[in-house]
Amino acid sequence: MFENRNTKIMEEEIYDSYQFSEELKDLHRLHLVTKDFKHIIEYEPGSWKMFEPSKFVYAYFAFNSFYNFDWEASVKNNHLTLFPRKIWIKGTEEVSSDPTKFKAMIDFIFNQTTLEERKEFVHIIKRPNKRENPIPNQTIIECINGITPDKKITEAKRENFKKEFIKLIETGDMNQEKIKDDIVKFIYLVRNNIFHGTKTTIEMTDNNQRKRLEIYSNILIAVNELLFKSLERILNTNFDKKYTLNLNDRN
Repeated sequence: MFENRNTKIMEEEIYDSYQFSEELKDLHRLHLVTKDFKHIIEYEPGSWKMFEPSKFVYAYFAFNSFYNFDWEASVKNNHLTLFPRKIWIKGTEEVSSDPTKFKAMIDFIFNQTTLEERKEFVHIIKRPNKRENPIPNQTIIECINGITPDKKITEAKRENFKKEFIKLIETGDMNQEKIKDDIVKFIYLVRNNIFHGTKTTIEMTDNNQRKRLEIYSNILIAVNELLFKSLERILNTNFDKKYTLNLNDRN
């Protein structure tokens, strides 16, 4: 009887591990769709063109999906575990905000990746898809220096982002706190402007704005890529880089 009970526990653990693995593969597919696919729109019947804002929407959707999980708890529990709705901060119970969640995910990533893996972060920003040419440093810097004022993003936040991001591109120095507070937090504010109305359609189609959105997308893709490198290390696995995606014929 004792042996049967142990066998049942082992079978449940194996099943849980399998389910967790399949859940992670689903999330990894979402990441690859953002990272490896070109994002285009049909602006006239039969006429398609690249549209970087679409890539940003996909990149942020993936990033948002991932940071809503508590990764420390997920690994410990052997299944995807949502971030708690409320947490204790300095002795006070507070509702978990989006910045709280994505900062926790970035902390998890830094705790689990090696220095060499983190060095890949800048390379991914320049070239998330290895089939494409990397974006030159000067092009990135010129684009970021062209950020326009926005009434919902303070000048201090804008300037801190520019300073820390350019430093990251030029030196490859991965400062954990700067990544969280000055770089990713700024992109979160940009996302709010896009989703909640201060960015107009005309602004979204501006060529310089589209280039910046591509860079913002690549930053999020780089964070997501390091998340999966973290999980590969912890779980001693390799995520399949080749998935079959069935696309419905529009006709």
